[in-house]
Formats: sequence, C-alpha cells, structure tokens
Amino acid sequence: MIKIYKRLLQDVPILEVVEEEYRYSKTPIVIFYHGWRSDKELVLTQARKLASKNIRVILPDAMNHGERLHDVSSIPSFTFWNTIQGNIAEFSLIKGFYKKRDLINDGKIGVGGYSMGGMTTGALLTQHPEITAAAIIMGSPKLNDYAKLVRESADKHDLYIPDDMKKLTSWIDDYDLSNYPETIANRPLLFWHGTDDERIPYEEPKSFFDEIQGQPYAEQVAFITGYKAKHLVEPPLMDKIANFFEYYLE
Repeated sequence: MIKIYKRLLQDVPILEVVEEEYRYSKTPIVIFYHGWRSDKELVLTQARKLASKNIRVILPDAMNHGERLHDVSSIPSFTFWNTIQGNIAEFSLIKGFYKKRDLINDGKIGVGGYSMGGMTTGALLTQHPEITAAAIIMGSPKLNDYAKLVRESADKHDLYIPDDMKKLTSWIDDYDLSNYPETIANRPLLFWHGTDDERIPYEEPKSFFDEIQGQPYAEQVAFITGYKAKHLVEPPLMDKIANFFEYYLE
C-alpha cells in the first residue's frame, strides 16, 4: 500500500510518497517539483504512479507556494525566478536528508517537474552530477530565452519591469542548461512538451533538443511531442514518466 508522509525539512514542507513496505528500506528516490502557482498536493497522482514502481517520491512545496504561500511581486516573473532559485538552493537539503539516513539505493536519484518544476530540473542538471536521470515536462531548458520573452511581453503590455532585470536575475546564466548542455553528461533525460502550449513556447525545448542531437553527451536524451497539446499533463503522460524513471533507476 502506498503511504504519504508529511515532513518538514528545516522550513521546507515535503510529502514523502512510498510503498509502506519500503518506508525504512533503501529505494531509488525521485524529487519531483510542481509548477507555478501549484503545490505539492497537486502532484500526488504523478507521485503515486512513481511510488508504484518501488520508488520513494519527494514532493516539496516551493518557496511562495503551498504551505509557504506569499503574495506575488507585481514585477513580472520576479517571484517566479526567486522561486526557482529557492528550489535549487534547497535541493541538497532534501537529498542530504535521505542520504544521511541511508535510504537511497545505490545512489539512484531522479529529478523531474512540471513547467516551473521542469525549469528547476534543467537548472539542477547543470550543477549536480549525482543526478541519475531527469524529466523536464512542459518546461524550458533555455532559461535566458524564457526570461527575455517575459521581459519583452511586459514591455509590450506596458508593465513596469526594472531596466536591470537581467542583472537582478544574473544567476540564471550559471543554471541555464542551454549554456552548458555538456553537463547532461550522457544521463537519461526526458522532455515532453505540447505544440499548443500557451504558457511556455514549444520551440524552446524542441530547438534545444534539435541543437544537441549527435553530441556524445546527449545520447540518452529523448523528446516526446504532445501534438495539439496545451499546458496540461494527463494520466497517460504520467504513466510514461513513471515508466521512464523505473527503467533508469532500477
């Protein structure tokens, strides 16, 4: 039976989803990140599908979300980028908690996420070689391109955005997977994106995938196109994600 346990790691609320028989046993783990203005509870269906593969799933509430909900800055995307930065900063705290308790089987660590969580995943790949496999679902690996798109949209709609917004979020440069695609390092990486995504352009992850084709570091990168699909994850895709992690974390 799959069980859900609530934990608080310092100030990070998480849900741990795992088959009851493996609660105190070593398993592969997957840290899975929710999207913008979502929360950990809304990713539970995906977590249950992963846990059914004998994987321990960790669902954190990102900063400014869920139990940590705060007002969003009126400056377009400012809170969005702060939230991704928080996810990145807290990754090692979560990983370390389970590593210290010797609950990670053979060092198998998966990372995935939807939308903002997918962007978090790509960013983490640039700095964490210990990640075994990853899934970027509806997220762009081109953080700077997406940030530029938001700035241009704000300008077009006459919304205030600081002239030095790029400098204020300059940390993005070091975590933009398109700047350091070699950090994929031949790890299994799954992309899924809908052609009619109304929030994050399909062209951003697809062009990245096309650009890295044939490179030795990208031999295990796969891209699934959701034809006519919008910014939405449906159960059949959740099954594909679960099967992906089962295969590469077994």
